[in-house]
Amino acid sequence: MPRIILFTGKGGVGKTTIASATAFLASDLGYKTLVISSDPAHSLSDAFEVELGYKPTKIEEKLYGMEVNVQKELEEHWDTIKRYLALFFKSQGIDDVLAEELAIFPGFDELASLLHLIEFYEKSDFDLIVLDCAPTGETLRLLSVPEVAKWYMNRFFGIEKKLLKIVRPIAEPIIDVPLPDDNVLDKVQELYIKIGKVKSVLESEDTTIRIVMNPEKMVIKESERAFTYLNLFGYRVDAVIVNKLFPERNEEFVKNWRKIQERYMEEIKEKFDLPILKAYYREREVVGKDLLEFAREIYGEKDPTEVFAKEKPMKIYSEDGYMVLAVKVPFAKKEELKLLKRGEELIILLGQWKRYIYLPQSLAYREVSKAKLEGGELKVYFS
Repeated sequence: MPRIILFTGKGGVGKTTIASATAFLASDLGYKTLVISSDPAHSLSDAFEVELGYKPTKIEEKLYGMEVNVQKELEEHWDTIKRYLALFFKSQGIDDVLAEELAIFPGFDELASLLHLIEFYEKSDFDLIVLDCAPTGETLRLLSVPEVAKWYMNRFFGIEKKLLKIVRPIAEPIIDVPLPDDNVLDKVQELYIKIGKVKSVLESEDTTIRIVMNPEKMVIKESERAFTYLNLFGYRVDAVIVNKLFPERNEEFVKNWRKIQERYMEEIKEKFDLPILKAYYREREVVGKDLLEFAREIYGEKDPTEVFAKEKPMKIYSEDGYMVLAVKVPFAKKEELKLLKRGEELIILLGQWKRYIYLPQSLAYREVSKAKLEGGELKVYFS
């Protein structure tokens, strides 16, 4: 199956350039590579100096690129469901315009690029798929979409199709709520299956995330938060790429900046227990053919498709008579964390983010005895 690498980072850190350069190098090493932009402000075309569309466009011999057309994806995957939801909301007395807005699934624009990811992953036409994600906040929303979508589908459409066929003729004349027809339920089921596949692919050993940052205080802080949340949602980060470093020069101005950056580099090394790659400022803008040389400087002799860190963010094991669920949450503080168990679900609240973990049978019917935060890891003990 294809190797998948997602690139994320704060806006303006050079994420698109790094993602494009990585894809270019991988293709030069012989991997048939597709790079996809999920950022609404598409800039892949500018990076490669090639006009890209919503389908894979050839850039070099083994390099292809595409920019997701969200409106087209909405029409293809959500239109049938949207029409039903709009009708449902209108039946509840909601204004027509507001009903249309509410009928669009939260996060669908982010989900669109992930549906493409599944399509190309299953076809296996490419050895490597690189996803150039939107800035960090949008990326975290993008990667939480499978969790939210599963909850949304279960709660909103959690009616068995066979049961609905029996209930519809009796219920519709006496209740003032339109019930979904088979066409709507078929589309929901199709989307639900795809969302399940998205989650399993994102959590697979073939998929990793690389955080691009600059050696600056605010950027490091945002990257810390991203690293915490990515681990919380079960996604593996395998490298940090520090971009826009000043190369060694004798000029006093650059020497002062280098001292500041060296101090921040030490902080990054202390905080991120991951391989750290470096990218330096260049004398001109990095576009087109320059991307390949830029990537060689970043990765050196390394193969960019290699998985640089293999530790999983979540594991289950036994300890002193307890079953333990351990979830990596680096940089999280004890006062930010809350736990809820509801049936087969464990809900972890961390700041504004909420993760639903569907527990395996070995844990689902046990009670939570205690929990502790230790070494950047949340350990939940079941008895």
